[in-house]
Amino acid sequence: MAVAGWYAGARPIVSTSGGGFALMTEGMSLAGITETPLVIHLAQRPGPATGLPTRTEQGDLNLALYTGHGVFARAIYAPGTTQQAFELACRAFNHADQYQIPVIILTDQYFVDTKYDTPEFDLDKIKIEKHIVKTDDNYQRYKITDSGVSPRGIPGFGTGFVCSDSDEHDENGRITEDIDGISMAMKNKRFKKIKLVKENSCRPKIYGPENYENLIVAWGSTYNIIAEAIDKMNDSKTAMLHFSQVYPLHKDTKSLIKKSKKIILVENNQTGQFGDLIKLETGINFDHKILKYNGLMFTVEELMDSIKEVL
Repeated sequence: MAVAGWYAGARPIVSTSGGGFALMTEGMSLAGITETPLVIHLAQRPGPATGLPTRTEQGDLNLALYTGHGVFARAIYAPGTTQQAFELACRAFNHADQYQIPVIILTDQYFVDTKYDTPEFDLDKIKIEKHIVKTDDNYQRYKITDSGVSPRGIPGFGTGFVCSDSDEHDENGRITEDIDGISMAMKNKRFKKIKLVKENSCRPKIYGPENYENLIVAWGSTYNIIAEAIDKMNDSKTAMLHFSQVYPLHKDTKSLIKKSKKIILVENNQTGQFGDLIKLETGINFDHKILKYNGLMFTVEELMDSIKEVL
């Protein structure tokens, strides 16, 4: 329904948990090949299956990363504060529209159930970006472009015919099995968008001293807890590098981590899924991992104890 809504010019969002998302994953590949924008809010919970449905875990990063068959661009956000949630939701819609890709917003039970005082959102700074073109008689939905992004028309806006197909297709949207010709050109066109999305990734935020020696790497809902732990430790050598966009990784990821003498991964899952992604992309191994996966969030006190232990 959401893919059809975007095709028609609306801007829908699907909100679901990991189990619900798992049941709908063929829609990711559909959005990928039809180059239809899509925004999904994925509220992680401990699995597999229904798992601990009323508890919290950062366990679905791999699900969001690798869902869908074939190769296509995507972006994944993981807000750590209420302000970030508001800003990243707006960004998700604009970037889905701009790059014609699926965008996932990852939260968890702890995040959506937690309340914080936050300044009133400045709506004047919010830009709603729409990238729909008025079609003409020569319109081609999948026109090959240098950027990989084709002009996106919608039915009824202009005189052109908007043809979309879940099979491989030519520039007009018609099915093709020309495996060495237009099919390869389409694959390469879509692949260009991966680099384009990466170039516009959110830079991770440093909390604490800029000249850090110890670096805590985290993402999503652990932000405020780690920040409070750092404040209470009052350690001038320890900082946090927090990622609100976990994919694609920002180009400065490797250099920011390499600045530290000791790196500590903090994640609310059993294997350190984000640490695995960083290693895959940068080759960096973590000195220490602080992982919690019993369905509960970290507390400031236990996190302080664990950090002090590895330092």
